[in-house]
Amino acid sequence: MMISSRLSLFMGLLACILFLTACGQTAPKRNARLELAAEHGQSAQRAYDRGDFHTALKQYEMALQIDVAVENVSGIAIDTLNLARVNQLLGKPEVANAYLDKLLQDSALEYEDIYLATAAAQKSLLLLQHGAVKEARLWLEKASEWCKEKCAIAIVIDNTRAAIALREKDAEQALHWGTKAASASRDSSPLEYANALRHMGEAKLMLGEFSAALHLAEEALVVDKLQGLPEKIRQDLLLAASAHDGLGNFEQSARFRERASRIIGR
Repeated sequence: MMISSRLSLFMGLLACILFLTACGQTAPKRNARLELAAEHGQSAQRAYDRGDFHTALKQYEMALQIDVAVENVSGIAIDTLNLARVNQLLGKPEVANAYLDKLLQDSALEYEDIYLATAAAQKSLLLLQHGAVKEARLWLEKASEWCKEKCAIAIVIDNTRAAIALREKDAEQALHWGTKAASASRDSSPLEYANALRHMGEAKLMLGEFSAALHLAEEALVVDKLQGLPEKIRQDLLLAASAHDGLGNFEQSARFRERASRIIGR
């Protein structure tokens, strides 16, 4: 379940990057080349939304080519972050990490802190998915340093702290950060709210509080169904199955696992 939660955190971070795309590509009085870059970015986002990641990849690559040509710094940052996330979803973490490093190690251009914070947080999640907990924590602290007041990814950082705590089997810290993220996201980000509920649910499993874990899984499932997110729905069902196991409801557990198995690959 912890691997699934880290994936769900990654998806939460993607939502923030999508937000950055919308903000970064809508400046008034753009020239024709910037308009074309924005069109590629919008086409990429539509492809991403329908699950066509290969098309999204090509469109983001074209957007980046144009933004580099006219030195559109914010556009370069957004395109690079989006290329990292799509490559990760396509099962190419090394390529995703290389894009993040290009942004984080670029000494020629000066990027806004929000882009650097997002890149560092995304790198932290990539490292966490591969079991590099110490390095993940290091990059998350860098993300926190760049994440200033009213930072768009502050909730993501808190959720990532919860994910790291789960990896370290520290249920109390996972609950602390998950609760904080849930409180901050309840009325503003359904995606992050569901992520936080799932982390709290996994922490409750560790503590043997199976009824509470089941309640959190069920609440997350409602939120994720409203958003229409298949992978996250699958994670919620598996969390509920584990909670039913703890409660001794093995027939219910089997039902939830069967439901989850029908969602894989869709």
